[in-house]
Amino acid sequence: MPKLLLTLLLLSAASFTVRAQQCDGDFLGTKTLYTAPPAASVKIPDGYKPVFINYVGRHGARHLTKAPSVSYLYKILASADSAKALTPIGQSLRKMVLLLDKVEKGNTKSISAEGATELMGIAQRLYQNNSAVFADKPKIAVSVTKEIRTRQSADAFMKGLQPLLKNLTVIEKGINDTTLRFYDLAPAYLEFEKSGSWMKIVADLKEYLSIKETNEKVTTRFFTPEFTKAMKPADKNTFVDDLFGFATIVYSLQQEIKQAGFNIQDLNFQGFFTCGELASLSRIDVAEDFFLKGPGTDINGIQVKIAAPLLADFIKTTDEYIKNKKINANLRFSHAETIAPFAALLNMNTTNQVGTYIQLINKKWESAKVIPLSANIQWVLYKNDAGKYLLRCLLNEKDANIPGLKAASPNFYTWDEVKKYYLQRLKAIGANPAGNMLQYLKTVK
Repeated sequence: MPKLLLTLLLLSAASFTVRAQQCDGDFLGTKTLYTAPPAASVKIPDGYKPVFINYVGRHGARHLTKAPSVSYLYKILASADSAKALTPIGQSLRKMVLLLDKVEKGNTKSISAEGATELMGIAQRLYQNNSAVFADKPKIAVSVTKEIRTRQSADAFMKGLQPLLKNLTVIEKGINDTTLRFYDLAPAYLEFEKSGSWMKIVADLKEYLSIKETNEKVTTRFFTPEFTKAMKPADKNTFVDDLFGFATIVYSLQQEIKQAGFNIQDLNFQGFFTCGELASLSRIDVAEDFFLKGPGTDINGIQVKIAAPLLADFIKTTDEYIKNKKINANLRFSHAETIAPFAALLNMNTTNQVGTYIQLINKKWESAKVIPLSANIQWVLYKNDAGKYLLRCLLNEKDANIPGLKAASPNFYTWDEVKKYYLQRLKAIGANPAGNMLQYLKTVK
């Protein structure tokens, strides 16, 4: 390699690191760590107290779902190293990936220590804000998905809750994929994922943001010109996607990195990008979340309709509490793909905002605010001595406005009106809450 080119590459790498260190964390998207909201001063209507909670939450901050050693990035770096085709920056990246592989060994698919802390904090605040729900001998139902990180999330949540309670009975409902992983069970949605109209919109956004050129610029930092030229555009895209994924995941692994004997800067993957590159790649991630998991271009689209089983379950279990008072809290632990469409189906805040003007997605719908790690939706039911019920709806522990539904008191809605509103919502998308929800998922279009 010519000496001048090598010098330029070294100077370039230094400047990238300096600029990246000054970037904020807005690029993290769905890997944004959960932040406890400021304590809210909400006036509870006179005579009412909380009696029941319906909860669904995303798993906590997590490790990678696959080991770094099976990624395309890992393999192409190894191949380039054997061919002596890595630049000095490429050598630095390869060493960093090997360190990440050590941190992740035996931990993939699991929540991290940060994730457990997030969930314990949510549980403790849930109790503090609604202690009357857990008085006497509370019974709590817990359900999860087939993924181990949701079981671990449930355990961490209960670890935060149990020390605050006496005579607690936990009813394990086990795995409930129909209610919590509905996106895997609807053929029409799986087809939408593979070939939906959203793909053209995202492709246009990639062109608008010059992602192909970004992939080219980033890739050339790590490989010799000859090696880079031989890589296909799709390979460069996969390489950059893998690198961006590593840059976002390490925020969740701070404690594990230290426990492995490394410094946080030893795994500073974001230092290989400029702030502008991180922002552009993040916008692609947000766009895909918006169209695949959120309201996208149609609030009644297949990506929202599939959340009907969860809404039906929320209505059913709230009614069951009113009828028999057997369960004090229903706790469900799931995924981002569960929370985003459910929030859109509920019309919470701006989670129902549709649009095709792709340059403005971050202003209307932000995955970092809707589905960060440990994202959650809570229905808290209140009762007065006259036997009347009010419902308070929260998104990530913040009161959520429901457009089209008149509040009985600020942030509180009568249960009968809420039930009527959401039964009409289900009817509008062809879902019968009393019917077979698995069959609904198989046939919904």
